[in-house]
Amino acid sequence: AGGPSKVAEVEQRKDSNSSGKSSLKAPIEEEEEEEEDKVRLGLYLHWVKTELDNESACLELPFTIILLLSFSALAYLHLRQSSIFVVEGALRFDIVENANFAWSGNFGHKVVFDVNSFGDFWSWFRLGFMPLIIQHSWGYSESMQDGYDFAKPLNATAPFDSSELPGLRPFGLIGPTPLPVRNDLLHHNRIIGGLRLRQERSKVSWDLCRFPDSASEDLWKSWLGKPCIETNDDYELTPEVGNAESFGTPERVEWMMAEVESLKEMQMQAVDMEDGCARLQDKIAVIPPEPGGDPVGGDGTCLCTTCDEGTGVMGPWLDEQTQRIEIAFANFNAEHGLYSYVAVNFYFNRGGKINKFVHVNSALANAFSGTFWEVVVMCMCDLIWILSLTYILVCEVKEIFRIVHTSKQRWWKSLKEDYIEFWNTVDWISIGVAYVLVFLFIRKYLSTLDVNNDFESIAGMNATAMRREDYIEAISTFHDSMEILVNNEQMYRMSFMFYPMVVMLRLFKSFDAQPRLAIVTRTLVGATSDMVHFFIIFFSCYFCLSVNAVIIFGQDYEAFCTLPRSVITSFRTLFGDWDYAKMEQVGLLPCAVWFWAFMIILFMILLNILLAILMDAYAEVQSHAANKLTLMKQISEMVRRYRMTQRGDRVRLNDIWKAFFKLIGDEKDMVASEPGPGFEDGVGGREFVTPQIIKDRVLKSMHMHVPMSQARRGCQQARAIEEAKNHQDYTIENVYKDMERLNVLTKDVRDQLHASTRTIKDNDFEEGDQEFVQGVPDEPDGDCTEHKMLVANTVKGVVGQLTCEISKTLDKETGLFEKRQRQLEQAQLEMTACAKDACTTLSRLRERTDEVVRELQKQALAKQRLEAAGAASASNIAAAVLQTITGNT
Repeated sequence: AGGPSKVAEVEQRKDSNSSGKSSLKAPIEEEEEEEEDKVRLGLYLHWVKTELDNESACLELPFTIILLLSFSALAYLHLRQSSIFVVEGALRFDIVENANFAWSGNFGHKVVFDVNSFGDFWSWFRLGFMPLIIQHSWGYSESMQDGYDFAKPLNATAPFDSSELPGLRPFGLIGPTPLPVRNDLLHHNRIIGGLRLRQERSKVSWDLCRFPDSASEDLWKSWLGKPCIETNDDYELTPEVGNAESFGTPERVEWMMAEVESLKEMQMQAVDMEDGCARLQDKIAVIPPEPGGDPVGGDGTCLCTTCDEGTGVMGPWLDEQTQRIEIAFANFNAEHGLYSYVAVNFYFNRGGKINKFVHVNSALANAFSGTFWEVVVMCMCDLIWILSLTYILVCEVKEIFRIVHTSKQRWWKSLKEDYIEFWNTVDWISIGVAYVLVFLFIRKYLSTLDVNNDFESIAGMNATAMRREDYIEAISTFHDSMEILVNNEQMYRMSFMFYPMVVMLRLFKSFDAQPRLAIVTRTLVGATSDMVHFFIIFFSCYFCLSVNAVIIFGQDYEAFCTLPRSVITSFRTLFGDWDYAKMEQVGLLPCAVWFWAFMIILFMILLNILLAILMDAYAEVQSHAANKLTLMKQISEMVRRYRMTQRGDRVRLNDIWKAFFKLIGDEKDMVASEPGPGFEDGVGGREFVTPQIIKDRVLKSMHMHVPMSQARRGCQQARAIEEAKNHQDYTIENVYKDMERLNVLTKDVRDQLHASTRTIKDNDFEEGDQEFVQGVPDEPDGDCTEHKMLVANTVKGVVGQLTCEISKTLDKETGLFEKRQRQLEQAQLEMTACAKDACTTLSRLRERTDEVVRELQKQALAKQRLEAAGAASASNIAAAVLQTITGNT
């Protein structure tokens, strides 16, 4: 910024301002400073690259936050979870709580979860579910006639009969159409078409039976009397959402067209399905026709179209082969613009229990519905998010091309060594998950268009004028499209939960560039090794206790009856969510033994060890980060660099990197500070450079003037980072090792001293040993020459080693003395220069003082002359006055 001319002007101005001071420095001190700031070029360029990467990661933090906020806004506006909860909750609550059977007067004692037999199912369906869902007339309160009769003494009008009240009521404020509109549900929903009943059926075979081996199969078959039925493991236990969202091969599909049929006709169809169309002629008298309508079943035909299964033998629609029943209808809520597929599922397990599950799955009819400003905000968030994704993709592709273009290796090897790493993998995962979301949105959008087209066709049909088969075909096609839509919507909705997790990892990427924010990630990295070994132990104990829970509780408590359920329930137990009353059903002692072992081993011991591992790693990371830059200081440093660059007081690190890349041409060679295969010593990053060399090379390559202070600061920081990297803390382990080494050496010295003492004691002699002394030759035998040479060489080596160490010590001390001497000489030179400056200043001050004194003397002399002249004039005036007075006298 500002161009090289501006930088040169600033540099020249600084040089001219400091020329007086720099002239006082001795050349030897400048050489010493250059020597102290000397660093390998690879270390310096590695520091430059690290600073650039950290600055880029920090600058990504606001971008990632914008990405997260835009995604959160578009997810909230597109999914509209609150609207879906309102509609689905109302439909589910109505079916669960209000579809009653086992009536006693006006009170139904049972609900859907009390269906435990075939008879209960048909009672619930015919007396509870159908009257609740199919309401073709306006509803009044129960015992309304009794209420009127009770208040009759206060009402003198004509006799009142509640049965004569109108079934359709016009409301002028809403419109001229009488209410309820046919197929209205809960006043704000409307059923599309009618009800669909279908079931999954199991195979029947004697081979599915498991008889004891003690007798022949013929005996057991004769005793059992009927073949066995295939089981489905998914339907044996309490069903889950996934069981309701998929359906096997549908069989015995029956339709009840609420759009064109009355409630009584549909109830008659349910009766035929229950009894397999038995005694058709008698049913005409049981259920009379509606006023003006045809007799129900009056032609003697069976209303159950699938009860014979093509065999010609009529049977009940629900029998022992039935594995699952689904009663479903499509619903549309215009206030929220929402399709809902409502399904009541009954699962018949082979133990005899009927499991129930009411499932409602919804999808919006328009992906961009809402008020004008909601749609505007939604589109803006979509645009920001898509542009952000495109920006991330372009940046990653550009980085790949840059690495491949600048590397001297093959493209796959350069990507493997220089590009593939954790944070780049996170970026590509975020891109992949985002575009999967885009694909799922497009698929859901196309499914919505199909459903809207089918809905439009149904809305334009005249159901009463059509053949029942044609109308059923249209409704069946619509139901199939609805199932595809709600399943795509569910997958699209659930896939949204993955993207915030990936964005969270991108946030940690930005946090890793700031030492204070990187404490969490570096704590996990530092504790990785210990945590891996810990989790081997933890999961081993956890798995054993989960298997033990299946053995102890499995046959009495459904949450532990299978290994996957036991693993999940045990994890909930680990964090305080358990039902001890159910667990205690197996027995007080077995339950207590397992519970105590689980809590003591996993909760009290292992989890606390995990916390200790994390806290130990956290304390170590925190101690290293205590003196690091805070987030605000780092931002301040980035702002300072930007302002200095704008003023021309600094050259960007990007430009410095580009300058050396032009000179070297290989990024690996640039940052490789140690010699190795393919990296010769003294060239590239292995070359020693000084701030002046850096300044000259940037000027030569980029024609930019790097300030000496910036070049020197960069070298010093690169050296400091390298020293900190090579520095090893003297921990308690080092103390133990040194103490152990000292103990070994002390023991060796003690043993040698004892050996020497024993040798001297053994070889000591008294006066009586003179004969032995005289027998010792003055010169050793020739065989001792080798030992003498060995001793001499050993002594010579020790003396040489001591000489080297003493020489090094003396050289070091001499160097320090010379350094101090130069510092003293420099201080003396500076003091002499300061004294000369002070002497010059005092001389100037003295000259100025003399001028002031002379000026004061001149002013005093002039004042004296004026005073003398004034006195003379006064005496003359007095003489003249006296002379005048004398003359007058």
